[in-house]
Amino acid sequence: MKKNRKKIILSGGGTAGPVVPLLFINKKLKDDYDLLFVGTYNGIERKIIEDENIKYRAICSGKFRRYFSLDNFIDIFKIFAGFWQSLFLIIKERPSIVISAGGFVAVPLSLAAYILRVPVLIHQQDVLPGLANKLIAPFAKTITVTFKSSIDYYGKKAVLIGNTGIEIDNYEDEGLYVFDKYKLNKEKKLLVVLGGGTGSFFINNLIFNSLDQLLKEFNIIHITGSENRVDDVGPERDNYYSSSFMKHDELINVFKASDLVVSRCGLSTLTEISFLKKASILIPMPNSHQEYNAFEFKDREAAIVLNEKDLTVEIFIENVIRVSSDTDLRNRLIKNSAKVIKNGNQEMIAIIRNVLED
Repeated sequence: MKKNRKKIILSGGGTAGPVVPLLFINKKLKDDYDLLFVGTYNGIERKIIEDENIKYRAICSGKFRRYFSLDNFIDIFKIFAGFWQSLFLIIKERPSIVISAGGFVAVPLSLAAYILRVPVLIHQQDVLPGLANKLIAPFAKTITVTFKSSIDYYGKKAVLIGNTGIEIDNYEDEGLYVFDKYKLNKEKKLLVVLGGGTGSFFINNLIFNSLDQLLKEFNIIHITGSENRVDDVGPERDNYYSSSFMKHDELINVFKASDLVVSRCGLSTLTEISFLKKASILIPMPNSHQEYNAFEFKDREAAIVLNEKDLTVEIFIENVIRVSSDTDLRNRLIKNSAKVIKNGNQEMIAIIRNVLED
């Protein structure tokens, strides 16, 4: 790290979703500032950040569960330990700003920053704030939000910017590259399936039970998730590629080459669907904040949203084939998806620079 440069601490984790906006911030500001990522010891964010060669520090992290669990009592001590680790870390590193995109690891860090009078910026991706961001909000100087409907949760601190993540102009059409790399059939369309950073047992098994039918018409690239939530899929299949994890830049190349995306409703993935103008079938996690994210797409006719509780293999296959074969429907989804999430890349960087120069 260069001397006399201001330092930025980035924090987020638990899932891959909070990491993507922070990767973008690192990419845009690393030439002018020193950046340090603070996450958990064993979370998925650690692998992602270390693969990007970003300096990483781990602290203890607990979780506030809204139901009775003995783990709540154990996690009180983890949170307390994380707070003291954060205090010493901030005193040592002397950052000029702490930026969080969600995750409980940022709670003790943000409290410590507030006590030491270091500005805290929160980026709220999802429509519905998670408990971690609600706890951090009183300590924040600014809260950037993706959706207008999120402003009501934060009041005057909230600034509507849209979401951040990828710069579309930096990616060329990678269609042929993807088909060659993953040994796919260039005569078939490409279906990309993912269930979030940790994966979705339901979606994985839905795909496995649909493979025989879907592979007649599609190539499939299937990201199963870091927890490798899979049943036995049987022997390798032609035109089918699965992996528990894929680097973000490579995933964007795959998205660009795709004809249809099937996904959970984490905001980072939805942002990529919107920015890249992709037709999609969304299956939100039941009884979660993802349902609110999905409503934003459904209400604008920007995606087909399916309810997991009522979803069968037959209904799923029917919808995949319908979107793929109905040109008017697919074009409408593509056109409307591009309008759901505003590109907040430039505004985010401007806000951060303003805080640093204040």
